[in-house]
Formats: sequence, structure tokens, C-alpha cells
Amino acid sequence: MRYSVTVPDQEYFDRNIPCRTACPIHTECGRYVQAIGISQDEEAYLLARAPNPFAYVLGRICAHPCEDACRRGKIDEPIAICALKRYATERHNLGAGHDPARKRLTPAPKRGKKVAIVGAGVCGLTCAHDLALLGYSVEVFESAPVPGGMLYLGIPHFRLPREIIKMEVDNILAMGVTLHTRMTVGRDISFSDLRSQFDAVLLATGLNKGRELNIPGAHLAGVYNGIDFLINVNLGYEIELGKRVVVVGGGNVAIDVARAAVRLVQETWQSGAAESGAESLQPALDAARMALRSGAEQVYLVSLESRQQMPAWQSEVHEAEHEGISVDNGWGPKEVVGTDGVVTGLKVRACVSVFDENGRFNPAFSDEEKVIPCDTVVLAIGQQADLSFLGGDSEVQVTPRGILKIDENLMTTAPGVFAGGDVAFGPRVLVEAVANGHRAARSIHVHFHGKSTKTVLSRFRIFNNWEMPRGFLGIPRQTMPVLPANRRIGIAEVELGFDEAQGRAEGLRCLKCQVNTIFDGSKCILCAGCVDICPENCLRLVDLTQVQGDERYDALIRSRYGVSAAELPAGQAGAIIKNEEKCIRCALCAQRCPTHAITMEALEQQEREVFE
Repeated sequence: MRYSVTVPDQEYFDRNIPCRTACPIHTECGRYVQAIGISQDEEAYLLARAPNPFAYVLGRICAHPCEDACRRGKIDEPIAICALKRYATERHNLGAGHDPARKRLTPAPKRGKKVAIVGAGVCGLTCAHDLALLGYSVEVFESAPVPGGMLYLGIPHFRLPREIIKMEVDNILAMGVTLHTRMTVGRDISFSDLRSQFDAVLLATGLNKGRELNIPGAHLAGVYNGIDFLINVNLGYEIELGKRVVVVGGGNVAIDVARAAVRLVQETWQSGAAESGAESLQPALDAARMALRSGAEQVYLVSLESRQQMPAWQSEVHEAEHEGISVDNGWGPKEVVGTDGVVTGLKVRACVSVFDENGRFNPAFSDEEKVIPCDTVVLAIGQQADLSFLGGDSEVQVTPRGILKIDENLMTTAPGVFAGGDVAFGPRVLVEAVANGHRAARSIHVHFHGKSTKTVLSRFRIFNNWEMPRGFLGIPRQTMPVLPANRRIGIAEVELGFDEAQGRAEGLRCLKCQVNTIFDGSKCILCAGCVDICPENCLRLVDLTQVQGDERYDALIRSRYGVSAAELPAGQAGAIIKNEEKCIRCALCAQRCPTHAITMEALEQQEREVFE
């Protein structure tokens, strides 16, 4: 079947695949899920990897907006799309330089332009990946001793193993990208020198500073900043924690801090047991776990928000509680209490509301207060950008929010200087950083060469014998296997990934939203057979006079009948109305139709972008 360059009502077909539409990089989520269900693992991997140079990473820690949009969630629970991405990548974990997807990515001839990228995080490395494919010479400058940005510095080992980050980064560097670590712009090389030595610069430095909390006692010994805490833990530096730790914050960073603190406490017990000549590690771990539960050693998390309002993922909050962390909602810090310059407690007050009537962050408190005894307080209340590397460059403007001012092409107010990721947009999820990296690479290329041409070729593929897997509606969402709580120490990864049986079962749950019931009005005799047989009651036969108010439908009715729907006499014509939210693609309507007016078809597209 040949491709056509036009599709009527493209928005309708895109809207019918909500997982892909919700993904910032438009991953073919449903297609790789379905491929796993029928044991086509390499196809699944290639589909997951195609728009995403960090597919292995995001298979573990993606915020998965695709799952929030998944139509299966309206029936029971959404498809575990993120876990299936991990499943697909783990079936092809071939190591650095051996990514099978890269065989399909042919670099362009070398161009005579050099691009500097400041920050080796997700946005910067995605941009480097794309620019290398386009033939540019790319150098990445990273102030930390390791690449990966907050992947490495901010996310604990137990959520994201370091070998996964290294493999992703090495695959990008293998494309010819040059990486400079321990190279701080503003100290080791000035920003002005960077601009003079390169034809374009991308600033992708992220939000690498924690926000301060202006309350009494915030500078006592034993008070840590959440971002600094995670960076030091993840780089292996020693942090001394007291027996009782309070973490302030309700986001994912706060949860990561609390879970990391539990492990540090456990390691303290472990080392103490070793020094005392214990014969086995397990008794020490059991003692630590019992101590945590009895209150002798305790990690608290204090959040302004209610449990439902917490921005942290609920699955992560659940795992934190499973590990012995106490989550206390509806309290805000008022004062860090101390004696002789050392923390002894945190005074908190009850929060009655977090947002005002306009939805703005504006906490309100009651007079109820309490003091939580503790030895350590970790403040994980947000992040901000450190822009000191600009060295006072007046050409690069900063917004009142403390992030870089950019235009629609991600260029800052300085010609040839671009910005992407959190430093340009504020806190965003990682998959949006990938999207920013792609967008930055395109913008830099267009800045050099003027334009790119994008063509979308489309065709409808007809399935003559369409059927869904037997019993697919009865398959429950698979539960992610996790490490038992008494074995969660150090860097041991908590989530273990689906086994083959789970992966296949979860893949078969997909509703295959890319396949649509297409109606041929010239064949339909309005017998209502499709309406009668539909198990989900998602079809209705109505008088055409009831179809009003939508310009697209009005235009179709006028072209066929010469008048608007409102001008038609009642009973002259009918229409079939379909509720796409309820359709399960069972194809019973197509099988029942006596005139074959209904077919099961998928809109397949190929996007081609030519960079001139």
C-alpha cells in the first residue's frame, strides 16, 4: 500500500493514541508494548530506543506520563509502560558501543562547525547525540568528576545502577563526542572564551543547587541541604548522620534523601557489627531494621502537603514506608532547635492549606505546633540554578524565576547561545529533558544552515482478520518484583524488573489504540447491528440533526447534503456516534456488519526531516 502525504483530521487519530501523544518525545509506546506481548523483543527495543538515547535509564526512572494517559486505566489499571521499556532494554543489554539501534543511525558527513555543551546531563547529552549524527564536532564540559548530571549526582544507586548510566553515556561518546569532566566553566575556562572558541554553545546545567529555608536554626551543625546530601552520597563521600533524621519536603528528591538516609543508618549498624566481631551480616541488618521500627534509629519525612497532594510518586512513598520511614503529612518547618550549636529537634506547625484560592503556592498554618526530636535535618524543598559561570555576561538575560531567558528556538538573548532543560524551563521530568535535547540540536542546526524540511508520509493499513488476544481484559496489571525490605542495603537495586512471563502478560493487556474502526458511510445501511453487538456500548445510532456544534462535522454534512445539520428534516439521515474512550478494539462491530462498511485500520506514518 502506498503512502499518502495527507490525512483527514490528523488530530483525531493522534488523540486516539493517548500514550504516544502524552510522551514528550512521542515514543511509540503502544507498539513496543504489543511487540513484547507477542515475543518480538528486538522490535520492541528498537521502537523504544528510536526517539530516546536514554531508553535504558528511562526504563527505570521515567515519570511515565504515557501511563497517566493510558486508556486501559479507564477499565482497570494502565499498562506498565515504563516497566516494559526496562524489560525491552534488558533483553538487549549489549554494552557500550554495541547498541543495535545505532546501526540504523548513520552519521552525516563532517561539518565545519564546533558546538560546546555545558552540562553532561540528559538534555546536554541528548543534544550531543543528535549533533554528532548531523556531523558536527561536539565537546561537552562537565564540572563534576563523572558525566550524567543529576542521573548520577541526584538519583540514588538503589533506583538507578551506575553501570546503566555509564553504558548510555559511553554509547553517546562512541559517536565521536568529546567529554571534559572536572571542567568548570567560569573557573577552568571562562564563558567568554567558550563563546569565542565555538560556533554555538548550549547551556544545559540544570538546577544543581538546593533552595535554602530561612528559618531560625537553619545553619546549626547537623542541617544539610537535600541536593548537597544526595551529591555527596552518590559520589561516595562520607556523611555523618545522627540516630534520628528528619527530612523536610514532599517531592521525589525528599523521598530519595529519606531512603538514602535509611541506608546510611543501616551501614552504620553494619560497620558496628563488624567491629564487634559479628559472624554474620544478617543479624546486624535485622537489628538495624528492628531499631528503626522501635524508634531507636528513625528517619522521618515531614511534608507540607497531604498524602494526596504530595508531588512525589506514590509508589516511591509506599516503598519508603516499607523501608521503615515515617511520613508525617500536613506539617511545615518553623524552627531548627539546637543546643550548643548542634541540632536537637525540628519545630513544626500544622499546615491547613498549601495553595490559595488561585492555586498558587501559599501555605497557611494553624497555631498547633510540635517538636520532633532529631540529630540531623535535611532540607529537600526545591532546586535552583547556579548561574555564576556566566561571569556577569550581560548578553545572557535571566528571568525573575532565576532561569535563562530563551526564545521559541531555545536561543538565549545572546546570539549563538542556546539553553535547554531545567535551567531554561525550571524543574521538569527527565523525558522532557530528552525532548529539549532533540529540540536544541535542531535549533542549533537551523541556526547554522537556515532551515529543515519535515515531511510526514501516511497510509492506512487494513486488518482483514483482526482479533484481540483471548482473555486480554482479564489479565491484571503485573506487579513489579522488589527486593525484600531486609535486604535493601547500600546500593542494591530495589526494583528487580519483570520476568518473561510477566512481560508477555503485561504486553497482552494493551488495547492497541492505534487500530481504529473506520466507517464507510457509502456502504452503511444504518441497520444498527454494530450498536447491538458492541460489548462496551460505545456506539450509538442517532438522527443526523443531533450532530451539531462541530465545524468539522458541519462541513462534512454540508458537502454531502448541501445544508447544515440544523437545516435537515428529522428522519432524513442518521449517524453512528462512537465513544473512543470505551472502545476495546474487539472488532465485533466489523464482523457483524452485513455490508462490510466497518473495517479495522491503523494509520501508519513515517516522519522524514531533511536538514539542509
